[in-house]
Amino acid sequence: MFVLTLISTYWVGGWKGEGSVDPFLMIAGLALDFVHPVFLIVPILLYDITRRRFGRVAALIALPVYWIGFEYLHSTGDFSFPWLSLYNTQTYNRIFIQFIELTGSYGISLVVLLSNILFYSIIRFNFIAGKKFGAVDSVTGIKKYARAKLIAAVIALFIIPYTYGILEDNFFHYGGKTLAITIVQPNINPWDKWSAGTESITDSMERATRTAIKASTINADLVLWPETAITYPITLPWKQNDLRNLYRFIDEIGKPILTGIPDREEYLQGKDQIPSDAKKTSNPQLFHRDWNSAVLFGKDFSGRPYFERYHKQKLVPFGEKVPLVDDLPFLDNFFQWGVGISSWNTGEGYPLFRFAYKGQSITAPDSARLCTMICYESVYPSYVRAFVKQGAELITIITNDGWYGKSSGPIQHNQYAVLRAIENRRCVVRSANTGISSVIDTRGRIIDEKPLFESTSITARVPLLSEQTLYTKHGDYIAIPCEWVSGAMLLFFLVTWILRKSKSKMKGQDETIAN
Repeated sequence: MFVLTLISTYWVGGWKGEGSVDPFLMIAGLALDFVHPVFLIVPILLYDITRRRFGRVAALIALPVYWIGFEYLHSTGDFSFPWLSLYNTQTYNRIFIQFIELTGSYGISLVVLLSNILFYSIIRFNFIAGKKFGAVDSVTGIKKYARAKLIAAVIALFIIPYTYGILEDNFFHYGGKTLAITIVQPNINPWDKWSAGTESITDSMERATRTAIKASTINADLVLWPETAITYPITLPWKQNDLRNLYRFIDEIGKPILTGIPDREEYLQGKDQIPSDAKKTSNPQLFHRDWNSAVLFGKDFSGRPYFERYHKQKLVPFGEKVPLVDDLPFLDNFFQWGVGISSWNTGEGYPLFRFAYKGQSITAPDSARLCTMICYESVYPSYVRAFVKQGAELITIITNDGWYGKSSGPIQHNQYAVLRAIENRRCVVRSANTGISSVIDTRGRIIDEKPLFESTSITARVPLLSEQTLYTKHGDYIAIPCEWVSGAMLLFFLVTWILRKSKSKMKGQDETIAN
């Protein structure tokens, strides 16, 4: 598991980044390589204990339950990191994975595990070193006549998903309202973003947007900027002049802008009610909360400005939030970055962006309901699903993967969005600061994507859909029971181990007394 983690996520330390390399990011990457395998090994340990206690067949039956249960568990809590979940291995196998609209991505993990277990059983059935063919039953617990059934089960695990995928891929047509969206990929060095002046960064974004709009033959209804495209909390009262300038730009282009910003709220002691998660400033009477945020800035049809906010909730361990800092606040003093990443506050709820636009209607405006995942959040199946269940008609993703250079990290991140599109049957539009920006349809096809480290854009018209899949409606009905059973078995093994130790200790004491 250490080798798997090292090969798959070698880029997390930021060694491949363009420009500076931050020592803290490097330390966090090394910590991941050593800590993450501890979580991955848990289902294997449970399998081994079950094999020793109840035999190999029982352990093989239990393995998918353990594995999926701990995949789900590892997507919760401050140390969550579902990047290397088994279902992520199949993002290029697009036709095969169409069934996850019924099961969610954990259905992929189940099929992969069952296929491997059945292959293993077939191989062990035929090739048992030093054993005659008739001894198979005593070694594996599988009767000879089961071979045909095992082979049939393996074939079915391939044929059924592919058949379902072919039917789904060829007999679906869009209908209804659409949204035209311009995705801006500015390609700004992430280190420069936090050292350059705020005005120069905003000017760069505006220039890139003007270029994108001029280059497109489609009149967009919305402009999508990447994560922290605006590098300061523009909504604060003392930034009103900057906010007015942004609205003037929105007037110029005639389109709302959905962008990432660091959002902040400030509280004065004695005047405001100070939330429990607010942090102190150098002024002992002033407190604040900061969020990595997405904000929709626009003007309604009467010309009145408005903005809607979403605060990121799935924060990268150490990079964006120190694990357990809510319970141990002093940890926050040891981990602070100087590049716009630190110990953010955690957002709440499942807010959607709702806005009216002219669209293709002549008599009345259309309306859209969007959800925005900020960077790392897009790798959480159940989290994205919650927004779609609330009514999101389109999934947008904003990210800044420039820290990781030309590595496999940004490619993996883009591919994982394929799963979110298929699970919920929603189009995904993705704006990445240095790439990969992309448009993905509801069948997981990447309609358009832009390469890493190019200043470019995409303008596309995508459907807004409201019908919900079985997975969207009912959630992780495969993974959650597996988590319960795995937890119960872990508790059972722990209790029996304690009882055996206690019994052995008492027996030893009795023998000592007798002597």
